[in-house]
This record gives sequence, C-alpha cells and structure tokens, in this order.
Amino acid sequence: MACQSQNMNACSSFAQCVLVIINTIFAVFGIVFLIVGCMVRFGSSLLDDRLQTLYAVVQEYFEKSGSTSSLSDFNIGDFLQSATLAFILIGVFFFIIGMLGCLGACCKIRWCLIVYLVILGIIIAGEVTFIILVYTIDGKIQETMRTPLYDSLRDDYKGINSSEAVSVGWNFAMVTFKCCGVTNYTDFEKASKWQRNYTVNGQTFHLQVPIACCKSNSSFPNVQLPDDFSCAVSPTTATANIDKGCYDALVDFILDHINILIAVGASVGAVEILMFIFAICVLCAAQKDDDVKDF
Repeated sequence: MACQSQNMNACSSFAQCVLVIINTIFAVFGIVFLIVGCMVRFGSSLLDDRLQTLYAVVQEYFEKSGSTSSLSDFNIGDFLQSATLAFILIGVFFFIIGMLGCLGACCKIRWCLIVYLVILGIIIAGEVTFIILVYTIDGKIQETMRTPLYDSLRDDYKGINSSEAVSVGWNFAMVTFKCCGVTNYTDFEKASKWQRNYTVNGQTFHLQVPIACCKSNSSFPNVQLPDDFSCAVSPTTATANIDKGCYDALVDFILDHINILIAVGASVGAVEILMFIFAICVLCAAQKDDDVKDF
C-alpha cells in the first residue's frame, strides 16, 4: 500500500509539474496575443514608422492602378479591426485557461481544476465533432463556407483600385492564388459595387472580369498591371484565371500542406488529451490526500 501511495504521489507530482509548465506557456502566449492585438488596434501610431516601406509599396500599387486613394490617413487598426479583435479574444482565452491550469495544478484549487477540465473537455468534444461533420456532411459545410464569400464579393467588392478591406482582400487572394471569383469569373456578374468601367492614363476600358483575374507572375502588393487590358476586357483561359475559383484554389493550397496540418492538429490534440488526463490525476490525488482547496 505504501509503495502504491508513493507511486501515485510521484505520478501526481509529475502531472502537476507538466500542467504548470504547459499552462504557463499558454498564459504567456495569451499575453503576447493580447499585447499584439491591442498594439495594432489601439496603438497603430507606434507601428507606422516600421510599416512605412510597406505603405510606400501599397501607395505605388494604388497609383499604378489609377486610384486616387491615399494612405496618409490610413489606420492599420481600423483596416484589421476583425483580426485585432480575434487576437485580443484569443489572447484573453489563452491567458484565462493557462492561469486556471497553473493555479489549479500548483495550488490544488478544486474549482480551478474543475473549470479547466470543463473548458478542455468542451474544446476536445468540439474538435471531434467538427472532424466528424467534415467527413459526414462535407457538402453542407462547403456551402456554408462559400456563402459569406459570395456575399462579400456581391455586396462589397469594388475593383483593383479600391483601398477598402474587402476589395484589397479579394485582390490579394486572386493574385496570390491565381484565381477568379468564388467559383469562377461569372460570380462577378452579380457584383453590385464593382466598377466595370476602368480608367487609367486617360483611357477607359469596359471590363468583363477584374484585372486581378489576369494571369501574372507578380505578387501582391507589387502587382504589375498588364500592358493592355485585353485579359480583363476579353478574357480567355490563356490570359486570365477565369476557370478557377478562389474557393477551390484555397482548398488545393490546404491539401498541398495537409501533412503539416495533420501533424500540427494531431500534436495539439495529443497535448489537450494529456492535459485533461493530468488534470484529473492531480484533482483525484489531491482529493484522496485531502489536500485540495475550495477557494
């Protein structure tokens, strides 16, 4: 019995040590995410000096594309508003779960360990459910993911010379992934805000597809505009990426890196399961030794 008790205490101590270390890392990551999100969202002036080179390149891109947009009043916090909010929320979440794990394991506080186990259990259950859904109702998931893409393109896309976030995002995607629209170029027939009449150097062109759909070896934001705009005025598969949608291009990109994603996902899942088991071990050992605190 004494030997079994010693083994249990040793296992509990090991689990306690691992929980403290890993959850401290979680808490530190949370603080980093929180600081980055707050700096970009509320202290963008601090980043302006470091981003001047990028601003100059983007400004040159706007000027080449015939845009009168200026970055003099550009605020990266407003431009990345959703992303910065996500960083802040992720940072808060990591910090909270890290502190719960640390305090629960180090001080053997019952409610911290229980809340930590509940949150971790919900995360694991959610991940398992998502994986099952991906393989069982793949068509529905694809439709759900395509819908907001269609909506943003139809309601907010304005063209190659727009400085608004949605337009810049679509131009970046179409140039980077060499694609056009969500499914193909016909998606732009319903783009209500897209400026089809494109004027540059005093000439006006009536576009059938955005210039970002033209085939090019350049990368965003150093986009080299075509010498003539026939690729957008009278597009063919030889001159424009009209037959490949950005949704399929993004899926292909993910599949090309699927081994890395699987390895990362499996590692994260394994760590989560180990943390769940270790937290149960610490809680059970503390309760058996009557060493658990309720405050």
